[in-house]
Parts: sequence; structure tokens; C-alpha cells
Amino acid sequence: HGNNVFRVENARELQRALKEIFRDDKIALVQKPISGRDYRVVVLDDEIISAYERIPLNVVGDGRSTIAQLLKKKQRGFTAASRDTRIKLDDPRIRNKLRNQGRSLISVPSRGERVFLLDNANLSSGGDAVDVTKTIHPDFKKLAIKLTKDMGLRLCGVDLMVDGTPIRDASRSNGAGISQPHKKYRILEINAAPGLDHYVKTGKAQQKIVEDMYLKVLRGLAK
Repeated sequence: HGNNVFRVENARELQRALKEIFRDDKIALVQKPISGRDYRVVVLDDEIISAYERIPLNVVGDGRSTIAQLLKKKQRGFTAASRDTRIKLDDPRIRNKLRNQGRSLISVPSRGERVFLLDNANLSSGGDAVDVTKTIHPDFKKLAIKLTKDMGLRLCGVDLMVDGTPIRDASRSNGAGISQPHKKYRILEINAAPGLDHYVKTGKAQQKIVEDMYLKVLRGLAK
């Protein structure tokens, strides 16, 4: 769920991150960061059930509210949509992200200004989803289905980072991304039990996709 995932820029930030991680675990995995456009592709047997681009937790300024107030407003929106995401204002990753931008929770973004609060784009961490199920390129469909079969799975969530400028607006796409033949991409993770509850809450079309998927699974089990 993106818990305890930190992006660090120097040794001091690394020490802060490790301190938080070791509160919950005995092991920390350190990797070089990669950038690009972050996607989740869900596969069931030989079919792509859904595909969406993931955008990290962010708020948009209104020229009056502080970042803390905007986050609380976003949380109310999650709650109203029955999405069980919980934004933690005391999350050290949020403080660190704001500090690197020369901001704090009491900063007031200008009207229309988008401020990113986390580097990981998990929906469970407050990220947004832009559905690309209808525009995913056949090359990426074949890749995701092949990976699922290679792992011996029927249902799978394939996480990809595709080369390109990350999307910056949850309401619209900004170019090719996963809709074009793949040139440079990385496999981030293979999920044997992809969580779909947050995806369902992003819209009625997404809810219908997941309902149809579960019906297909139940019919398959009944055979």
C-alpha cells in the first residue's frame, strides 16, 4: 500500500527514513529512484480488465486555504465517496516533500497551483487514478498478459513505469504514455492479489468494470 516508501535526496533524509521504517520492520530496501508515468494494469486470464495511470497525493490551491486545510477537504471527499483512504497530516514523508519545496502545511498555494505531497502514487496513499483501459496499446496488453501467465497466475496487477513526463492533472491525459508502442519501460511489481477497492471508488465506470470481473471469476469457478 505504499507504506514507509520514502524518496531521499541525501544522507540526512536517509537516516530519517530508516528511523521511521525500523519502527515497523527490521529490514529496509534501498533502490535507485526511477521516474516516468506510473500505471497499474489488471489482468484476468487473457483479458485486460482495467488499466489506469496513478498520480501521487496532491492538492490544488484556491488562493486562501493552507495545504493542511486542502488536505482535510480532500479527506472529506474520500470519506463522502466511501473510499477508506486516510491522509495522515503528521506523515514525515509529507513534511519532507514540502520542506524540499520550501513549504509547510501552513503554506497557502496560489489559485490553481497543484502541490504534490508524496512521491509514491498508490491509491491507498491518496493517489488519483486516470483510467486508460480503452487506450492501452496492444503491446502493453500482450506484455501484461504474458507476465501474468509466466507467474502462473490468473488474476494479476502489473505495475509499470513508462518513460515519459508524469501526468500532472488527474482530470486529463497529457500525451502518449501507455497508449503508444513501448520503447522504454520498467516492471515495478507483480501483484498476485491486486487491491481494487480504491479503483472502484474513482467512478461508476470503474465500479462496473470490477463488478463484471468478479462475475466472470464466479462463473469460472462454477464450471
